[in-house]
Amino acid sequence: MTDAPDTTRGFTLIELLVTLAVAAILLGVAVPNFQMFMMNSRMASQANDLITALNMARSEAVKRAANVTVCPSSNSTTGNPPTCTGTWTQGWIVKDAAGNPIRRQQALGGGSTLSPGTDVTSSITFTSNGRTNMLTTVTTASTTFTLCPPAPASVQGRAIQIERTGRTRVSTVACP
Repeated sequence: MTDAPDTTRGFTLIELLVTLAVAAILLGVAVPNFQMFMMNSRMASQANDLITALNMARSEAVKRAANVTVCPSSNSTTGNPPTCTGTWTQGWIVKDAAGNPIRRQQALGGGSTLSPGTDVTSSITFTSNGRTNMLTTVTTASTTFTLCPPAPASVQGRAIQIERTGRTRVSTVACP
């Protein structure tokens, strides 16, 4: 028994078109979900960057037995030394009591915005016992930063809450 000598194997035009149609449908479903996945990942990463800076400032304040400040900085990566000017969206720095930078954070990417609570003037200072030095006239025990994706928001933003005790936590929040 032998095969036919000149048989050709391959795809028919109909098989190729059906395969392309199935691939197009799968891509049409997957691409928007992938974009939402990327936006959610960006929101989580940016919120974690701020929480990391706050936790580092708190631990450094306890370790050094001195105040450590987290403040917005428009020249956090280019300034030498960086200054506490600008908005939180432009980046931030963690600095010791002498003003030396401990950590620098670049501006938020992807069109995200970071807005501090109304009770945060320009910075958050952690004292040697790990507590924040928030205004004593504030009646609430915490302040909240709101991190929002670019409008129109297809994913939820993040609310980063900082308690007077220095504890931080994050939750999702609806952005306009």
